[in-house]
Amino acid sequence: MKVVVLGGNGTMGARVVRLLELAGHEVVAASRSTGIDAYAGTGLADSFAGADAVVDCLNIVSMKAGVCVDFYETTARNVIRAAEDARVAHLVCVSIVNARNPEINRRMGYYRGKAAQEARYQNARIPTTIVRTTQWFELAETLIDQMRVGPIAVVPRMMSQPVAADAVARLVVSVVELGVDAPAGVELAGPEPRDLAKLARLVARNNAVVHNGGPHPRVIPVPVPGIKVLNGGLLPGIGVAKDPTLFEEWLANGRTA
Repeated sequence: MKVVVLGGNGTMGARVVRLLELAGHEVVAASRSTGIDAYAGTGLADSFAGADAVVDCLNIVSMKAGVCVDFYETTARNVIRAAEDARVAHLVCVSIVNARNPEINRRMGYYRGKAAQEARYQNARIPTTIVRTTQWFELAETLIDQMRVGPIAVVPRMMSQPVAADAVARLVVSVVELGVDAPAGVELAGPEPRDLAKLARLVARNNAVVHNGGPHPRVIPVPVPGIKVLNGGLLPGIGVAKDPTLFEEWLANGRTA
């Protein structure tokens, strides 16, 4: 099977590429560094030629609604058009649990972008599977980097049911291998609700141990009342599949699951 992974060098894309290769598939790790730009549409036609599946792991680092909606709508539109022209059999898009809930995305620009992306893919003529997951464990460290000012990282308290990116990658690969028999949507969450700010504190402390007590930021959790997305809006519904890996197990295992 030939599979093109868009965002193939990113947090999720690189994991999906590695697992597909280990399973013996022909994989194209597509990114701007390899001359494939989904936003501009360049390189898609050549890379999609002969592909059985395309996996969209694209990401943009922004919380501005206009920027995110433009990016995700444009890339999805270009990908769908190129996939239709190349007669790709199956599309897979990685998204977020509850991203299309208006109560969630109206206050968070990134989620509005993901909602727009999902809407585009769900209108594609090619069989498409949306893989929705809760936040990944890796977000805890990202929050430290984004919210750090000198020796302090002020991280908003955010209730989620985070899951290891490794587990998500395994789910994505299983969906790819199912092909057109895969369902239109699948969801995955972690084992239990956690406050991401508290997980960020655990990461910071772990970093200090790994680096023999070297400098690390002090994480200060800050409540943000009134924003549903931070106060339970990201928790999965009843019946969503759960990966059993605990955050502490993942951290102790060198951030792998």
